[in-house]
Amino acid sequence: MLANLHEVQRDLIQAEHHSVAQHQERISSITTLFASLHHFVAGTTDGVRYFEAPAEANGVIARHMDTMSSHIYTAHPDQRRPVDLVAAAAREIKKLQQGIRMRTIYPESARTRAPEREWVRKVSDHGAEVRTMAPNFVRMILIDNKCAIISDQILGQPKRSSGYIITHPGLVGICTTFYRFLWDRADPWFGERERHHSNTVTTSRGREILRKMEGGQTIDQIARLMGLSRGTINKEIKTLYEVTNTSSHFALGAWWGTSDERKLP
Repeated sequence: MLANLHEVQRDLIQAEHHSVAQHQERISSITTLFASLHHFVAGTTDGVRYFEAPAEANGVIARHMDTMSSHIYTAHPDQRRPVDLVAAAAREIKKLQQGIRMRTIYPESARTRAPEREWVRKVSDHGAEVRTMAPNFVRMILIDNKCAIISDQILGQPKRSSGYIITHPGLVGICTTFYRFLWDRADPWFGERERHHSNTVTTSRGREILRKMEGGQTIDQIARLMGLSRGTINKEIKTLYEVTNTSSHFALGAWWGTSDERKLP
């Protein structure tokens, strides 16, 4: 009788292990299926191709840059590595000397970093146009009117490594129009540190902080959104207190609410 109980116990345990293994296999197949569906949906539209690795996009960019005849417009919301900036400057100056028009948008925080300032000074001397604006814009590269590379924006969570290569003429046109909208909102930059608008007491970065404070965002949230440290944001707010002759968030908010400078970019 006892032996039979042990056999029943063993059989039941084996059956449960087998069932668990089957469940794990089905879960794995579901994950694989939906991953393949994502790539299938992303890759089926004519003129739109999904990429996962930057190397794939870099190959496309290099081919289009070799044959481009008009312009290259870029937007870089993230900080670039100094070594990449040095290498990029040499390539871009060569294209500028060939008559290619170049425009680049950086986040406002780039003005505080020496590598970006040095890059801007180099390419500006050869005719490139560079502007800065508040962060959270879309990362993109537009070459002539033939190709657009944009970061993956699915579910509002942009990724650095993946995105879309777009060659459909209509979609490239839409991307170009969107870029021009960003360009019109951005401030010119020639490599200097942040500048005041004439006859104003605030800077574009200060105004961006004030707008986010007005929207109810915390210091930590503002720092994260603007790509700056908490300490830098606090320094900016201290400067705003000084130039507006206020001493609290409430008083600063009241000043901002009636200031004509809120109309500035």
